[in-house]
Amino acid sequence: MSLIESTRKFLDMSSNEPLPSSPQREEQSDEVLIFVIDESYDRFGEYVNWDEYADEGAATDAASQIFLSRIKSEFDADFDEANIGPGADLPAFVTVIASNLVPLIPWLMAVFFSGKPIVDNIEAWRTILSKIRPFFRRTIVLNRNGAAVLAMDAVFEDMGGIPKRVVLHGYKPDYRYDDAELVVPTEIEEPMPTLNMSMVKHVFHIEADGVLFVVSVDGTKVSAKRT
Repeated sequence: MSLIESTRKFLDMSSNEPLPSSPQREEQSDEVLIFVIDESYDRFGEYVNWDEYADEGAATDAASQIFLSRIKSEFDADFDEANIGPGADLPAFVTVIASNLVPLIPWLMAVFFSGKPIVDNIEAWRTILSKIRPFFRRTIVLNRNGAAVLAMDAVFEDMGGIPKRVVLHGYKPDYRYDDAELVVPTEIEEPMPTLNMSMVKHVFHIEADGVLFVVSVDGTKVSAKRT
């Protein structure tokens, strides 16, 4: 079952209905999106005194703003509100890593997801990773581009260094709660809407110096194996 089919089943939607749309920030080809899960959600009592607010909604909003203030200070970054839970809200805050931080991001992502070989500037993947890694202190979800960075790093670790040539043969957004054995993707699919990010497990089919890998990325959990 594809992720889209699984999402429809999860939402109890008929096959001819579109997936829910969201006005929030969507994935662009030249940026990495990092979604920090709002840890105050359903735990507002740990952030505010309930008695000081008129109702649960007001207390929840106040707790969320406190959490937002903390992560802004912690990461010295700007965040936008986001919802990454289709069918059931999962509030998050999203920040962006783009060419202003890593100039090679647009070129690297464009070539990688075109399926063309990359033979230059391969070490730039680890430069991008260095910008993502500080956020591992929180519970995060990454868009397709961000997941690609973690997938490439897993390949580098398996090979014991940075290869001379890499190429993407396939990508698909899989259903993260499906424990079935990974199916190697043979096509490069488009990213899912960011509203569905909490349900996505990114699956990549990558070749590095002639060695083939299938890599899954679920949040910050990465699994790579040779095929």
